[in-house]
Amino acid sequence: MTRMLLYLSSNENVNTFDFLYDEHGIIIKKLSGSFSFKQFVIYDIRSLNHYNYVAIDLKALKDLDIDIIEAINAFKKMYSSRLIFYIEDIKHHEKLIVKLIDEGVYNIVASDEVNELKAEILKAISDLGISKREIQSKLSQEKDFDAIQYSTCTFVKNNIRIAVTGTQNRVGTTTMAINFANYLANNGAKVCYIEANKQKHLNELPEFYQGMTVKEDSIIYNGVKYLSLHAECHDDFDFIIYDMGIATHKVISAISKNCDAVVLCTTGKPYELKQFEQVKKLMNIDTTKHLFSFIAESDKTKLEKRYGKVYFSNYTPDYFDGDVNEMIWEDVLNPFIKR
Repeated sequence: MTRMLLYLSSNENVNTFDFLYDEHGIIIKKLSGSFSFKQFVIYDIRSLNHYNYVAIDLKALKDLDIDIIEAINAFKKMYSSRLIFYIEDIKHHEKLIVKLIDEGVYNIVASDEVNELKAEILKAISDLGISKREIQSKLSQEKDFDAIQYSTCTFVKNNIRIAVTGTQNRVGTTTMAINFANYLANNGAKVCYIEANKQKHLNELPEFYQGMTVKEDSIIYNGVKYLSLHAECHDDFDFIIYDMGIATHKVISAISKNCDAVVLCTTGKPYELKQFEQVKKLMNIDTTKHLFSFIAESDKTKLEKRYGKVYFSNYTPDYFDGDVNEMIWEDVLNPFIKR
């Protein structure tokens, strides 16, 4: 399927993205001149849905920063195209760049060297695009970019494998696994979610959630790559999250051989605790975190007294809310951060 890019360009930078057509066959529609991005997004009646990417040369915009952010918010509600900003002089647009990052816009290309700029653009149109951690790292290296100090972290190795499994059906395993993957992506990690169970929930997601990019046997959404267990993928990631389903003997054996950590999901009804205790005993893995969902406040102390250090998930109706349980994910992540 041919990819398409719309480029709002200043007259000076009108040819910046041309190599994408010449070398990669991406169809480019160019509009050059001076634009109000807010006017273009909110009041222009043309549909942008058939464009995979909308690239914006900041030099072409006459909006104030606040108008650009308002336009981005409107754009994200209406369209699924990926936004790419070309900012020639990033040191003079520090405040705007900080706001772009806060709004989840990480595909910012800014190099003044031709080959480096081409590499950044190719990264911006890749499956996962430029990550939050990558753009923050670039900005922190700019000598004149002093007002904001970006906190970036590195990890002890690539392809850290974390399994999320449950004591039985409907204890929140898939929700927690996707939550965790989105937490990692929100914090700049390159992350992959693998559906390592027989539920085949991934097949249903693109029909329900707008903005998902489906590519053969993978789905890209909000910086996370979703794969079925047997899909081919040769990318390196910071983290691979395996949604393992129910913790059977076979699953526990696979986790102990292949994974760096495990999150065991369960619930706390009295008649369910026996199953939790059996699985807990079988899963004799030092890095296991025990995560209880759907627990009444009055029962949490009882469970802590009975089992020691355990975690309680917050109400999580949104699969892709990476922040609602961030305190749990920070603790799970802690052993893998390079200090």
